[in-house]
Amino acid sequence: MSTERDGATLGHELSLWVVLYHEQLAARLHVNATEHKVLGIIARTPGTTPGRLVGETGLSNAAITKIIDRLAALGYVERARDPGDRRRFTLTATAAHRRVVGEAMAPMTAGMAEVVQGLDESELAAVGRWLTGTVAVMREAALALAEENRSGDPKGTA
Repeated sequence: MSTERDGATLGHELSLWVVLYHEQLAARLHVNATEHKVLGIIARTPGTTPGRLVGETGLSNAAITKIIDRLAALGYVERARDPGDRRRFTLTATAAHRRVVGEAMAPMTAGMAEVVQGLDESELAAVGRWLTGTVAVMREAALALAEENRSGDPKGTA
């Protein structure tokens, strides 16, 4: 692989365009980037709880509560009491959210399907390994930064 297209370079380019794409998707939904990401977690894990969102995102309880309130007010999230523990409630993305996101993402989804169709099984397996590893590294790094930020002792400050 050439030095111009090594893993780090491709990773940075992928990260840039994923972030920029999701900024535009968030704008379509009239939410900020953090609200958009929390909404994405709720959409992927129907029935999740605010406590799980705190653990998944590294955000505070207060921040998650504020985000859930805003997403519910926009009609993107429904709350339901947990039948097993009436003190808790579960969260689910609404049909309105799925419709808006589905319409907005349709061109990108079609483009990605074309990319995947051009790969053979071994190439798909390699891409899958790279993406799985990259996601694991990014998740750990994000949660570690969140913990450092919460502790009030972030490294690298001037």
